[in-house]
Amino acid sequence: MEHVIGYDLARGLHIIAVIAWISGLLMMPRFYAYITASQPGGELEATMLKAARNLRMIILTPSFILTWAFGLFLFATYVTGDWNRPLGEILVAVPHWFWGKLILVLGLSGYQGFLSSAGKQLAAGQRKHTEKFWRLMSEVPFLVAIAAVLLATLEP
Repeated sequence: MEHVIGYDLARGLHIIAVIAWISGLLMMPRFYAYITASQPGGELEATMLKAARNLRMIILTPSFILTWAFGLFLFATYVTGDWNRPLGEILVAVPHWFWGKLILVLGLSGYQGFLSSAGKQLAAGQRKHTEKFWRLMSEVPFLVAIAAVLLATLEP
């Protein structure tokens, strides 16, 4: 079966989308830290709320969708040796490192959902977490990305 795009192009686009997605996940908690530290109703809060919304709409959401789309394409291409085999046989042939990476990516997806929910709370004036909490949370995606990249490249 001929694909519209080749595996190498899809892999490159996947990597680009991941870079944009992780960048957004690294930036968003910093914006939240600035919002939390700012004067409620002040100019800095309004500016950071707008920046956070733009980041979510322009970078995070599209890169999230593209990361998953290209990732699923790559996975399907990887396992398409013989679609006539039973699904159980196909899944058993998937390397173990992939399942670890998938769990990490699902975690990052959930983390993005958490950030989206927290952003809505901040926009409503609810500051449930401290500035220190948000600064600490800005490190989480980087650590998870390190593990996911090493799983994908080293294939242990």
